Amino acid sequence: MPDGCRDLILSCPSGARPVWFVSDLPTGAYTVRSEAGDRFVGFRLRPAACIAEAPLLAALQARPERDETEALALIAEHVRLDTRLDEALQALAAADGVLPARRQLGVGERTLERLLQSATGRPPRYWHGLARARRAARALPEGVPLADLAGQHGYADQAHMTRELRGWFGLTPAALRRRADLLAVLAEPGYA
Repeated sequence: MPDGCRDLILSCPSGARPVWFVSDLPTGAYTVRSEAGDRFVGFRLRPAACIAEAPLLAALQARPERDETEALALIAEHVRLDTRLDEALQALAAADGVLPARRQLGVGERTLERLLQSATGRPPRYWHGLARARRAARALPEGVPLADLAGQHGYADQAHMTRELRGWFGLTPAALRRRADLLAVLAEPGYA
């Protein structure tokens, strides 16, 4: 499920050499295929984390069996939190739209676009849409009628919310509401 975070992951396929990689920012839910005996170790990075990806992966791949303490030290060395980006992402998560977020930040459209595109590869609408969809999905267990929930989260109507949640999470709000396992995943810390 998209959560706005990139993850540093060690993939240990059964019978193959371990490989480190940094996940992308997905635009929708996806399945990770694995075989019995495969093992994964992951480190979730904050949405505003700026990753020196090539040097980090090179250092980790040189000794893929690194323990957690060594990996955390390398993360501290190669990942930094961009406070300006963090402020922009928080504003987009809290605002009713991109324009109110820009006004709160005191920046123009192109400035915000450049900041987010260069740091995350995603535009402001991605971040605002993801935050709104995650908030709406986390509210599903409360049992609020879907039409009311749509209005509470700034969607034009229930159909609009249904399209958006299906796009982000692969299921309609009604189907998500019946999936406690997926709602638990969406309740995990992440963006918004």
